[in-house]
Amino acid sequence: MSHDKKSSAPFVRESTGLVKSVSALDVLAFTLLAAGPLVLIPLGVLTLPSVYEGSSLLVIFGLSLPILIALAFNTVALSSTMPRAGGDYVFGSRIIHPVWGMIPSFMALFSFVVGIGTLSVLMLQAFLGPAFLTSYPQTAPTIVQVIYTSKLDLLTISALLLLLVFGLAMVSNRVWFWFIRVLSLIAFVGVLVLSFYLFSTPHATLVHNFDTQLATGFNTSQVYANATASGWNPTLSGSPLTTAGAMVFVFFFLAAPISAYFAGEIKNTLRSMSVGVMGGTLVSWVIAAMGVAAFFVGFGYRFLSAYGFEALVNPSTATSGAFSVNALVLAAVANPNTAFFIGLGFFLAVLGLVAAPILPASRILFAWSFDQLIPKAFASISDRTHTPIFSLGIICALTIIVAALDTYLSSVLGSFLATTLIVAIAFLPNGVTALVLPFKAPSVFQTAPLTVKRSIGRLPLITLTGLIHTLGLGAIILLVFLNPASAGTSTGTLSAGALGVVLAGLVASIAFYPVARAIRRRSGVDISLAFKEIPPN
Repeated sequence: MSHDKKSSAPFVRESTGLVKSVSALDVLAFTLLAAGPLVLIPLGVLTLPSVYEGSSLLVIFGLSLPILIALAFNTVALSSTMPRAGGDYVFGSRIIHPVWGMIPSFMALFSFVVGIGTLSVLMLQAFLGPAFLTSYPQTAPTIVQVIYTSKLDLLTISALLLLLVFGLAMVSNRVWFWFIRVLSLIAFVGVLVLSFYLFSTPHATLVHNFDTQLATGFNTSQVYANATASGWNPTLSGSPLTTAGAMVFVFFFLAAPISAYFAGEIKNTLRSMSVGVMGGTLVSWVIAAMGVAAFFVGFGYRFLSAYGFEALVNPSTATSGAFSVNALVLAAVANPNTAFFIGLGFFLAVLGLVAAPILPASRILFAWSFDQLIPKAFASISDRTHTPIFSLGIICALTIIVAALDTYLSSVLGSFLATTLIVAIAFLPNGVTALVLPFKAPSVFQTAPLTVKRSIGRLPLITLTGLIHTLGLGAIILLVFLNPASAGTSTGTLSAGALGVVLAGLVASIAFYPVARAIRRRSGVDISLAFKEIPPN
């Protein structure tokens, strides 16, 4: 793959070694977990009415839908036009400029590594632990010791789970995607059961069950009283700024264009991506909207606002972990075994959210390496498993390091992480790429499937969806920067440290290609020639 500096011939693109083994069902199951609607429900129920109090759920979900559809369509269109490992990196670098491809891929890779590592700890403390403690309080001594007291035990379990999901990805795509399917199915069944109980149980019964079980140590009246005494204000009204922050939070769990990063391994890309990404995005939106609405219908906005305040904002109770969604689930189903099954489903959904970025992250490194931006070892593919074992191993090691830092230094790291905003920024450039595709790369556009080349009058459809994608997501991100106090994070605040990390990531993503090109030039290789061709599948 080297190239004589004096030669004008383009690179001879070798086969990647990756194989087309991913089906439409795989992409659909992947999207349902990567989007995270099954995780948005328990987190959104606590976060949206408290951190972003007063913001209308109808407005948040309503405005999100057209942007999500545009983003999904652009992902399908670009992936089916250029079904290559590397996704957004390939699209941006070939259609606009190498730096434009680096921005989304670098920001996405950063968010993947940080997200996988931190979520591996969060899913134990915020989902698995409360599921046991709420349904089976007799397990409290063991659960408290293993998950909440002993940092070594917590890290060990997190690391073992990470090794499991990375190991499956190394063994084969087929095994890994079956794992994804099983997680999706169990979590989905749990949400359906919960929604049935929430929609069918009278509000008075839910309140009675909550007051009787006292899983949090508070009854309904005490939740209101304690929240009010600690600064909760039930009369706050929403604004465009808080709505924008809430939408970034929602986008983190509903936008799932990352299957584009392994598009070269998807069979019948247009059909599979249409079913998996377009269909999966719509299904995810419906699941999340239905699940959140079910809680609001059952418990009421005002109560969930106070309860969420106790869980996330009130310093006297937020650290206890008692105000988890599991206490609300138990009040809804009134059966500890059923409540545990639903809680386990939420945990498995988070495990799926942990697993989902593994393939995209490794394919980003693979694509960078294939274009000689980083060492060629990252593009090596096992002849036996047809997976990039080296890249997967590096990502695995980095995520375990992040998990260790989060376990022992969470109070320090917390103020520096703004993964939701980083993801939103990572998803923005693809909108511009789609918008300009017909004009900036007409030869590529003419080879696209007919669905991609559709027009509304003289305006290409992909230009329209690219415009919606760009303006919609861009406006939301701009509003967040104008109001860091409502930033789309779990606590609703973009601290100075977190803002610094976001800006540093942007600077690094912009500088990455020029630095890599300068380094490679010293060894007689002009990597700019790689961007004059579209790499093989």
